[in-house]
Amino acid sequence: MPDITVSALGLDYSDKTVLDNVDFTAHEGEFLTLLGPSGCGKTTTLMSIAGLTRPTRGAITCGNDILFDSARSIDRPPERRNCGVVFQSYAIWPHKSVAENVAYPLQLRKVPKGEIRSRVHEALSMVGLEGLADRYPYQLSGGQQQRVALARAVTYSPGVLLLDEPLSNLDAKLREQARNWLKEFQSAVGLTTIFVTHDQDEALALSDRIIVMNDGRIEQAGAPEEIYHQPSTPFVASFLGSANLLPGTVLGKAGGLTQVRLSGDGSTLSVREDSQRGAVLVMARPEDIEIGTATQDAARYPVQGRITSRMFVGSEFRYVVQCGEHDIAVAARERWDIGLVRLRFRPELCRLFPVDSTNSAGATPATSDHAREATHA
Repeated sequence: MPDITVSALGLDYSDKTVLDNVDFTAHEGEFLTLLGPSGCGKTTTLMSIAGLTRPTRGAITCGNDILFDSARSIDRPPERRNCGVVFQSYAIWPHKSVAENVAYPLQLRKVPKGEIRSRVHEALSMVGLEGLADRYPYQLSGGQQQRVALARAVTYSPGVLLLDEPLSNLDAKLREQARNWLKEFQSAVGLTTIFVTHDQDEALALSDRIIVMNDGRIEQAGAPEEIYHQPSTPFVASFLGSANLLPGTVLGKAGGLTQVRLSGDGSTLSVREDSQRGAVLVMARPEDIEIGTATQDAARYPVQGRITSRMFVGSEFRYVVQCGEHDIAVAARERWDIGLVRLRFRPELCRLFPVDSTNSAGATPATSDHAREATHA
């Protein structure tokens, strides 16, 4: 399966830039996810690859085939791009059976009837629907309809698979099952796949690589573990997972660690990272903060606070700890009562961002999602 390369892609609508110099390659057989909030440009990028949106500038290639090149006035129509597309709404024909829906792309390509029957059976077997060929969409569950859309997208052996939030219409339990199935399917088929979602859990679970987009630009690209543990901007830190972003000032080094005094609270944290100076944001994931008793050693547990909220979510407890002017989110397996505690931030897992990075990232110092959820619970 070929690489998909997007080069300096841009799209302007009057005075608004929807895509701004988007540049990446989806490698052969890779599951690449475009992740970001609504309106960030991820679906527009996907539809540009499919040929359903025409960019203003840039180029798109699939292997050696040029799909779009503004400089050379090349814009191959969608039906000649060999892309399988699964839409958020699935877009399967309600008046056609499962087999007829899957056969439709082959009929458009005037494939012989005998071959159509064989390829439809093969595609339905791949998605586990071989016994449902004669059913109609209204007789199927949401998960089964999603599989019909996927079978239709792969039945003519496309060069690349484009998925536009195909799991968003499923309920939570079915969505988790569909995630596992989709990952197994993509790995078995080996299709180069570009997946669009705003769901961070989906992105982390499914992707070989994630591209985080914001306001029409790429904020960061990398493996899920890299982006989660080493976000390059406050926006990435807060969007992919939950993150506490606490303003502070770098004081210097002590014991081989960078010392940061938190604003308002006055507590001093030790952080392994030493690339920043002056005013900073300290990023700490809720699961990277440890809770201790109010009498715990202040040198080891430097931040004093009060648990003001607790939620049990099955695998863990989520707490909001009020520390001066900050509400800090903490995730722990242990059950703690409302009251005074001390916190330890794991130095090797904290990150520092310069304060001016909040402007470029489109983010400001914020309480994490977990803290907000618990506060409103």
